Amino acid sequence: MIFDPFSSLIPISMIMVGCCTNVVTLELIIKSSQSQGNLITFFQFLVVAIISFFNNIKWKHVGGPFYKPVGFEQRKIPMKIYLLMILVFFSVSVLNNLALDYDIALPFHMIFRSSSMISTVVIGTLFWKKKYTFKQIISLSMVTVGIIIATISSAPDHKKDFGMGKEKDTFVFVLGLLMLTFAMFMSSVLGLIQEHTYNIYGKDRHKETIFYTHVLPLPFFLIFKEDLYNHMMINNQSSLLDLPFGLGSYPSLWVYLFLNVITQYICIQGVFILTGKTSTLTCTLVISIRKFLSIIISVIYFNNPFPPTLWISTVLVFVGTFLYSDPFKKKKVE
Repeated sequence: MIFDPFSSLIPISMIMVGCCTNVVTLELIIKSSQSQGNLITFFQFLVVAIISFFNNIKWKHVGGPFYKPVGFEQRKIPMKIYLLMILVFFSVSVLNNLALDYDIALPFHMIFRSSSMISTVVIGTLFWKKKYTFKQIISLSMVTVGIIIATISSAPDHKKDFGMGKEKDTFVFVLGLLMLTFAMFMSSVLGLIQEHTYNIYGKDRHKETIFYTHVLPLPFFLIFKEDLYNHMMINNQSSLLDLPFGLGSYPSLWVYLFLNVITQYICIQGVFILTGKTSTLTCTLVISIRKFLSIIISVIYFNNPFPPTLWISTVLVFVGTFLYSDPFKKKKVE
């Protein structure tokens, strides 16, 4: 697949601007108010469900710039598969955001989540009997060492302040680490389920999948209704933020949350579009650069502690992930 800079400019911009802005808004929320994980997850699901609902409507052109809805796209993937997907996806999403409430700083959070290839290889080997090359094993080893270094460097004994102005508690940190680990393995399971599903029902079902995997879990948030209500009240009482262009003043936490869910959607859509327009190598490069920039922003702009050992782990994880994708593999010409 030939890289076309012009056609790829929009999705690359969506990824760079959307994803990096998403990290900034998440940092602002964390710094302003702790334990917002469930509320963030709920609104992320709600907004994506609403937008993807309209993406699945069939529209008919009725003249000029006007269209009218004529129905809803027929679902092709069985509901029983979606029920399995949403149980896994809901758990992963909640745990990843909830871990930030357990003394897991955002730079470490991003490094750890970038190591999902470890769980993918383990799950693929144990349950799907997949085979991996020597180069992939070396790449996996680099990522594993990087994560071990990052975890040790981020442990409570190594620094008392982790960007939150308080002494870290070992037990709390371990709980957060366990959440991230479980979420990482479940995310790999979800990826393999989706891969198997798309192989059967077609790889063009991503719009359908996005809608059902976000709308069906919404009732599950009733489990957290008290927590959601309490944090909505906290958001209502947050300091007012003056918006530009005379748009008025609104509670700052609501503004940050709104920007967070919108930029996350832009980021995800950018990845989907880029995947369809470019090669795996280009996608891997763009996503890796985006993650690295997000870490730089988190460290420099928000003054999050980042010792030299974490830089070493970052390089090991990103280089290992890049090599694992086998970017230099030559495609056979038929």
